[in-house]
Amino acid sequence: MKKQTTYRIAGLLVLFIALAGLMACSSEESVTLQGEQNGIILEVTYVANGDEVIEQSVESEIPYSSLMVTTKEEAQAILDPIVAEFQGVEGIEHNIDYQDDKAVETMSVDLTVVDLSEAANLPGASVDSDVDSISLEESVEMLENQGFEVVE
Repeated sequence: MKKQTTYRIAGLLVLFIALAGLMACSSEESVTLQGEQNGIILEVTYVANGDEVIEQSVESEIPYSSLMVTTKEEAQAILDPIVAEFQGVEGIEHNIDYQDDKAVETMSVDLTVVDLSEAANLPGASVDSDVDSISLEESVEMLENQGFEVVE
């Protein structure tokens, strides 16, 4: 009886370790990078399952001076047509909050839903539409090569 209990405990322990290993393999990882391009402060966050990016979000602080305008209305005239191109694209949420001296753009892309060939045609997209998935390692390396730094 004692021997059976020991085997059951050992079996449960092995099962628990195997399940923990499987859960670790399928766990999500998040990496956030910050950088500046042409006076625009960007924060890019990738969520990945293994090396496959499943979600990307970007927050951009766009000073009106970087658009060579001085007012909210002038900035809206430039940016609203861009925002309109993102509307209705499945898997992408895109918004701009116009403030006194800057616009704060937020965009979230669910890569498990979005059609990469459609996303490749959007303004500012740097997506290879011939790939099935986006590599976290390659994406981070690309941004680091552009001067971005990992912050999380």
